[in-house]
Amino acid sequence: MAELALGIAGVAGTVDVCIKFGKYLIKAYKDYGQADTLAHELSVRIQVCWSRIASQLEIVKELEGSMTEDQRELQSHILRILQSKLEAATVIISKPDKHGSSRRYKALHFLNLRESLESTVADLESWQKRFEPSWFQIIKTGPTNTENVLKRATLTKPRDRGEPAREGLKFREAFNNSETVKLAEKVLDNLEMQVIPYCETELAVRQKENKYFIIDTVCRDTVALRDARELASRLRDSNPSTFGTLKCKGVVQLTREPSLKFVFGVPDGYSRVRSCRELLLSGPTNSLTTRLKIARQLVTAVYYVHLYEFVHKNITPETILILESPNEEHVQMLVCLVGFQLFRYADAPTNTSKTKERSLVYQHPTRIGDKTVKFVMQHDIYSLGVCLLEIGLWRSLVESHGATPTLSPVFTNSEGCLSELGPQAIKHQLIHLSRTELRMCMGDIYSTVVETCLTCLDEGTIGFGDPQDFDYQGGVEVGSQYVERIMNPVGALCF
Repeated sequence: MAELALGIAGVAGTVDVCIKFGKYLIKAYKDYGQADTLAHELSVRIQVCWSRIASQLEIVKELEGSMTEDQRELQSHILRILQSKLEAATVIISKPDKHGSSRRYKALHFLNLRESLESTVADLESWQKRFEPSWFQIIKTGPTNTENVLKRATLTKPRDRGEPAREGLKFREAFNNSETVKLAEKVLDNLEMQVIPYCETELAVRQKENKYFIIDTVCRDTVALRDARELASRLRDSNPSTFGTLKCKGVVQLTREPSLKFVFGVPDGYSRVRSCRELLLSGPTNSLTTRLKIARQLVTAVYYVHLYEFVHKNITPETILILESPNEEHVQMLVCLVGFQLFRYADAPTNTSKTKERSLVYQHPTRIGDKTVKFVMQHDIYSLGVCLLEIGLWRSLVESHGATPTLSPVFTNSEGCLSELGPQAIKHQLIHLSRTELRMCMGDIYSTVVETCLTCLDEGTIGFGDPQDFDYQGGVEVGSQYVERIMNPVGALCF
């Protein structure tokens, strides 16, 4: 395999090396796949994973010339990680060739290597999930010929090899979709509405078909009809397991009140829907694995809302839904962002809205008071940091006692009322918690990510760009830094 380690140049060169290593690994895993049932399962898993990776790498290679400097640097970093993983796996799996190649010997050797082979497959699956967000960013920002690159890739044989390209085409087309998303009011007539505790959105059930929907109501005084239709259009083909946002069936414009209702589809089987706030207030402390899974998916959801060119402006545990499939032997979970009551285009003027008192903890100090600054993506990232803090501690920072929200006892020097602490004091308390209690619960990397979110707008912090110079093109820089400093560290964690 020494010839694979020859010098490389740029993203394209690294892609070529990775694909050569990948092909070698796939062949080796197929050979081991005859050892026993587990070996066969690992062989199938790595083939499925590698098929997707290889397809995406080939597309990245063709689009390297159109990448921004930040994108190219990020891709180089991510691909070097993949290359090192593939090199290490190749060294391990190549060892039997020195001693024997019979089926019986490989079966025995597989028993010794089982843990390493399982770890390799898990590492590749984890890497692919961390790589995908930056891949979709490249697809979105690529030049006109990106469509041709993707269309050629869809013709790849076998058919599953072209699936990433088809997803990329759908994602890119979502920004130029002219199909109507308007729904008639009568579509709501056959839906049975159910309250989701601590959440303003509702769960709707169409009993005849056993179909579930999320109804998200927004006020026309706050959200422009044009923006609402554009959001519905862009989320029409959203894959919640990839993007952290539900597929939008359309938007209903009510005739008797100045409101709009987004109708989101709940994936089949995910009939248990709860808000993150409900879980934080009423449930027992979740395992580290579950907390990390929720955190990862939330981080992904915020990224894609921004990649769709919107700011959410309302990221709190009330707008984070946990969808579960209780009938499965191993409960499957999806984390999705809803609560689009305040959203707008990233580059549009800030819409005027009064923040609810319980949401003040999640607002950056520059967004509170009479003289507020324009809302930019970094303000969402700050809100994300507060939510990640709560998820890590598995403790709600806001408690409701009647109509008056109060601060959790984790805040010191406070009598409980939100008004007792100023915006800067709340922020300092949050940073203190991330450096102390959170570090003990979730470790150094997770707590550093939370602090990165909470300080992303601090003077002198250049990681996410200067918000004073922010425009939509700056969103590419923010997105690349978001992947590098938030998504990748959280994605690499495992307990």
